Amino acid sequence: MASYELRVGLRYLKAGKESGFLSVMAWITVMGILVGVMALVLALSFASGFESVLRDKIIGVNAHLLLLRFDGEMGDWEEVREKLHKLPEVATTMPFSYHKALLRSEEDVHGIVVRGVWPESVPEMSDWQLSFSCGGFSFPSAMERAGTQGRSPEVPVWIGNVLAETLEVSCGDTVRLVAMTGQTTGAPASPALRDYRVEGVFEVGMYEYDASLAFLSLAEAQDFFGMGDRVTGIEVRLEDIRETDRMEQQVQELLGYPFWVKTWKEINPNFFSALKLQKVVMFLVLVLIILVGGFNIISTLIMNVLEKRREVAILKAMGATQRSIGRIFLLQGLVLGLIGTILGLVLGYGVCLVAGSYPLIRLDPDIYYLSHLPVEVRPIEFFLVGLSSLALCVLATVYPTRQAAKLDPAEVLRYE
Repeated sequence: MASYELRVGLRYLKAGKESGFLSVMAWITVMGILVGVMALVLALSFASGFESVLRDKIIGVNAHLLLLRFDGEMGDWEEVREKLHKLPEVATTMPFSYHKALLRSEEDVHGIVVRGVWPESVPEMSDWQLSFSCGGFSFPSAMERAGTQGRSPEVPVWIGNVLAETLEVSCGDTVRLVAMTGQTTGAPASPALRDYRVEGVFEVGMYEYDASLAFLSLAEAQDFFGMGDRVTGIEVRLEDIRETDRMEQQVQELLGYPFWVKTWKEINPNFFSALKLQKVVMFLVLVLIILVGGFNIISTLIMNVLEKRREVAILKAMGATQRSIGRIFLLQGLVLGLIGTILGLVLGYGVCLVAGSYPLIRLDPDIYYLSHLPVEVRPIEFFLVGLSSLALCVLATVYPTRQAAKLDPAEVLRYE
């Protein structure tokens, strides 16, 4: 029965000698859905690519998990690291320190965040995506550090490129670090200042980091800020970033209070929430384009019902039920929607492949820190777009289908 209804529906869509307009309307409907679907998948793919690149930049200087203590600095960090490395999902860990300070040059002074990093773990942190305009990570040996206790400007510091421009310094220049020390240990706070040599100028690709982040070796940071052997926390990198949420709970259960775990998503919650909201709004706005195609389906089917009143009446006189007549026009709308949706998904995927190989949309690197807009194809987004498009197309057939099913064959044939 279904094959009969489908054959009749397809026949009604074909252009005849006296009704070529219907065929044109059908193709206009398909093109409207095609453009809407293609625009939607392209917009979502570009937004996903942009989100992924920025996520990688954030992870480039932050771990998948941060392990901290509610009661302050961590003194038993070596024991904690041993426990963490027993988990198979943990790729590597690194103790770190985190402090706010002022960095001063001969030209300017700027507030910064100083992160102490453990030299032994830096090569293992392969996800660090730092590009150096000059210099690079090169930590002095213990003997070299011992030879600089006179505090000559031989101890290295690494700063972001925007910060370097603000201070008007480059590799080899001397900067002075100024901070209040002793606050985290309960001792009276006292000012401290030391001179450092700019060993490298890096670029993360996010203004927040490039304009206010500086690295010291962990031993130097501990000494300058009076931390002793303590650290602020431990960075944890996983084998698979998709396991972040599960590992957050597992690490928390393993260590318990007073430890607490923070994920990379929680480091910049407002940023990722804004990106998600942007994608939702984009989806809703571009669905309106598909909705226009849905209105084209309504107009096409209504014209079809008016043109085929006599044929519908004959079918009913021959025994076709209202449900069968309704399915004929429902299948017409579904076929139009299916063709437009499939073509839109295929063409959208093709444009995504081209955009992934060639930069179609170029950006100003000084503003976006990207030379072109990246693209990332996510199957789930293609599936949701296709499903939404077909759902709108089916809903568009409801009114014309009901009107066709209600036709009275006696009334129609009386005036034909």
